[in-house]
Amino acid sequence: MSDVLISPDELARRIGGGDPVRILDVRWRLDRPDGRPEYLDGHIPGAVYVDLDNELAEHGAPADGRHPLPSLERLQTAARRWGLDDGDAVVVYDDLSSSARSTSGRATNSTRSARGDGSTLPI
Repeated sequence: MSDVLISPDELARRIGGGDPVRILDVRWRLDRPDGRPEYLDGHIPGAVYVDLDNELAEHGAPADGRHPLPSLERLQTAARRWGLDDGDAVVVYDDLSSSARSTSGRATNSTRSARGDGSTLPI
């Protein structure tokens, strides 16, 4: 696989092998933005629910758009709540295709860009 994508089998192997993996459930839909009920109905074991509106976005002026990127400080605070530690692999998933993938992509790109070199997120 690529350095960004992971197969379900590889994820299971890493979890079973005791590798430090943090799993983020970032379900979000325009018609139902709070994905927590779906998370509570079922999620990958060990996954933490991530709220797009409150953890992966700032609340700015309307001119800033629907979900402006969070500040580094806001992202670090959220990452601590998610249980991320330096050196952890981070796996992000959602449950929709097409444009909704922007939610998992946002989480992936936010954590990768905050890391600087792609390896650690300063916590």
